[in-house]
Amino acid sequence: MIKDPTTLTLSPSKVDTFLGCKRLFKYRYINPPFTPAQNRYFLIGNIAHKALETLHKEHMQNPIKNWNVAMGQHFKNAVKIYHVDRHIFSGILTQDDLFSIKKMLGNYLHYVKENVPRVRKVEQLKRIDVGGIVVWLKADRIDSIKGGRYRVVDYKSGNVSPKKDERASVQIPSYGLLIKQHIDKDAIVEGAYLYLKFMGANHGIRKYEITEEWIADAVKRYHYVDSELKAGCYFTQNWYYKYCRICDFHEHCVEDQDNGV
Repeated sequence: MIKDPTTLTLSPSKVDTFLGCKRLFKYRYINPPFTPAQNRYFLIGNIAHKALETLHKEHMQNPIKNWNVAMGQHFKNAVKIYHVDRHIFSGILTQDDLFSIKKMLGNYLHYVKENVPRVRKVEQLKRIDVGGIVVWLKADRIDSIKGGRYRVVDYKSGNVSPKKDERASVQIPSYGLLIKQHIDKDAIVEGAYLYLKFMGANHGIRKYEITEEWIADAVKRYHYVDSELKAGCYFTQNWYYKYCRICDFHEHCVEDQDNGV
């Protein structure tokens, strides 16, 4: 079903997609030419996220004494929730994929036992107001840290992104708005990406202080995307977009260009 772009509710991923490639935005959120096949990378990420989500929910209720046992239980639970056996049988996932998830969670486990967080919220979905624009935002984890500060954590199951790409995204500054609008308007907020594959390396954890300037720049990006959609923009391709060659819609996009769409 074709959606009206002027009525879409924005999110950080939608804004980042639009700024990266308008044609991909159209295919993904307005008029999908087809439903992409189940993506193994998304499945891997979802399984790891679910294990960490339920692990920390348990810890918030009753402090965990044996992290190894708890992680094993929550990993098995996530495997059941996402029907991993069925996906392995169909060929979407492999035993190697299952091993890679275990390894990521093991990396995280080694880190968290020495850095037990003071978790306030897990998988927190909130509506924020971005200068009059309604945005829905979900945080993987919100922690209280020293000095009355807050840290919003985002788990990443893929490779480490360049810092310039992380800073160009509206995701982390949006987390700043989430904290300021729902917890403490004067809070000092830190955003963190935890790259689960690389938790034992220096580049596996990226932390950024969320400044008012960064938030203001993100607000401008939201308003630019909102105004473009409401003005009826043309959804042009960006052949230099970093995900272009591996995009689910790449071949369809080439055909559209050849047909002058």
